[in-house]
Amino acid sequence: MTSLFSTPSSTPFHRPHGPHAAGEVALRDDIQVLRAIAVLWVLLYHAQIPGASGGYLGVDIFFVISGYLITGLIQRALQRGDFSFRAFYGRRARRLLPAAYVVLGATLLMAPWALNRSEQIDFVGQLLGALGFANNLVLWRQTGYFQGASDLKPLLHFWSLALEEQYYLVLPALLVFSPARLRVGVAIVVTAASLGLLLWWQPINASGAFYLLPTRAWELGLGSIGALMSGARYGTGAASVQRVLRWLAGPAWALLLLVPIAPQWFGTAHPGPAALVVGIATLVLLLREPARLPRAAAPLIRIGDWSYALYLVHWPLIAFLHNAWVGLKADPHALMVWRLGAVLLAFPLAWMLHRAVERPAKALLTGRRGAVMLGSGTVVLALGGIVLALHKPAPGAVDFVELRKANYGLSANCDAEEPFDGREDCRTRPGARWMVWGDSYAMHLVPGLVRVASDQGLVQATKSSCGPFPGLTPVRPELGRGNSFAAPWIEQCQAFNASVLRWLERHPEIDTVVLSSLLTQYLDDSKYELQRTRGDERLKGEPAMRAALLDDMTATVKRLRAMGKRVMVVAPPPSAPFDIAGCLERRQARRWTIGATPGCVIDEADDARRRAAEHRFIAELAKSDARLPVLRFEPLLCDGTTCQVERDGVPLYRDQGHLSHEGSRLLMPAVMSESLGERQIALSTHQQAVFSAREGLGRP
Repeated sequence: MTSLFSTPSSTPFHRPHGPHAAGEVALRDDIQVLRAIAVLWVLLYHAQIPGASGGYLGVDIFFVISGYLITGLIQRALQRGDFSFRAFYGRRARRLLPAAYVVLGATLLMAPWALNRSEQIDFVGQLLGALGFANNLVLWRQTGYFQGASDLKPLLHFWSLALEEQYYLVLPALLVFSPARLRVGVAIVVTAASLGLLLWWQPINASGAFYLLPTRAWELGLGSIGALMSGARYGTGAASVQRVLRWLAGPAWALLLLVPIAPQWFGTAHPGPAALVVGIATLVLLLREPARLPRAAAPLIRIGDWSYALYLVHWPLIAFLHNAWVGLKADPHALMVWRLGAVLLAFPLAWMLHRAVERPAKALLTGRRGAVMLGSGTVVLALGGIVLALHKPAPGAVDFVELRKANYGLSANCDAEEPFDGREDCRTRPGARWMVWGDSYAMHLVPGLVRVASDQGLVQATKSSCGPFPGLTPVRPELGRGNSFAAPWIEQCQAFNASVLRWLERHPEIDTVVLSSLLTQYLDDSKYELQRTRGDERLKGEPAMRAALLDDMTATVKRLRAMGKRVMVVAPPPSAPFDIAGCLERRQARRWTIGATPGCVIDEADDARRRAAEHRFIAELAKSDARLPVLRFEPLLCDGTTCQVERDGVPLYRDQGHLSHEGSRLLMPAVMSESLGERQIALSTHQQAVFSAREGLGRP
């Protein structure tokens, strides 16, 4: 029996590579080179090296290779008639678990010393997910892959291993119970269905489409199709097919080397066209009759040998570094140097893991003894994670887990996905007379505003990233559908703001409206454009964006006053380019910290430089309308050099710019008193008493 993709005279070129289980073929050098290219792209991407912005496509290359090799292994066993589910999963366990468990154990031991408490709790979920081959599901619930918080997760990279193993829970049964003549067709149908599901679901939920098997199975399916076709009987067109594949091999190698440099040529969605291109290129090279490689390929072959160990080892090193890094005044290129150091350290560690654990475990962990050892390892790691999760902070220490929780205001349901309807859990009582309207920088004011307006009631109308600007919406043109600042989020933000105005018109009992927004998404012309709600006009450049924003705010204030409302604007507080609460926690716990300012304070000059456009807008707004109170935090927090981030040991911030719950309660009454002064209008006796807390808060 010969392959459809080989000629009768072909002799597969391979290199002996240690012991092989019965029925396994020796590793092909060209496949090891593919593995090396894949893992090197991933390493370059995680080190954030310029020119490797698409290095994440290395994982897509791995998926196709894995689908090809494992499907081929199953197919050959089925053709021999000796396939066994027990033997298959036992072989997978011996191949993957020993090295993975060493990395999981080492990471678990480092977690208390390297991770803040919130990251430790997330880590335990990741650890248990890794042990159950469900880490992709855990990470899907915790964060998106390309969001900042993902950089802090030491087991982030286990999502791809979980997805592969989920595929291999389904694949053997699919092949075993399909007639031999239909297996290629079944694989094609499943692969096409997965790709179709991706096209449908990605605009709706980009994170789910990235992490979950149904929308990623097509990449492994490409490899499965190739393996099943390679295992078919010899056909008369095989020689012609090989000639075509030899002709395509050069362009295929070129695509694997060039597409990750500029994936944006193929669009912004991932997985998307770029993943499909590198997947097909990988499949071409897998199907091509192996050729003898030059000696210069030897280093890549060795890296391919260690690719699994290298993939396991490198990311925890980088993630621990990201947790330690809070840099503000450090050289902006310094972190990349640190990341490069972590990647270089990964190579000798991977070599040791491959030689001392990965290779010998295949032969040593067999039979009952192997099952007991692997089972014991699973139990020990799970118990270690549970112990870490149950750890409590020392008496008297700040509970940073609670402090760093997202400040949604009255309820997480007040981060609206639908038009505003005044829902019950987004108001403190019926007939409330105050409203706060804006994005997450309106949400974080709510604990303090509840104190200010406690006897009059507060309504919260908020949507993340969507400021109180009915005529304008921030847009990031490079983002694909399903992301914030792209369709359909743009339409949702416009509909939300329009619904708030309609609701206010129907509720005359609201007499005070507080507007607040981060503003950056409306003024940072390096990342955003503004789209007018009416028409498709896009505004670019900070002067045009700032002028349009000022006009929109002025029109909104005028419209609210026409309804009989009084209006206040609260500017965002000073911010830092690092997680302030995370820095304070690391200082309290004496954890390794890189690049921190003394006391984790905000450098006022740096804040003014980074947010110059926002400061210009606030100044112009205050100047344009003498009757409009524009409330600012700087007089309370800043002394001309630094801005304080805690008072009497209480952290005022929960991240780089949002106030903590307690910070909001401390600051909002004081900042309203400080900013309004003699212009306080119709404040109740209780509010005046609350404002007197300003004297207790103190001034820097």
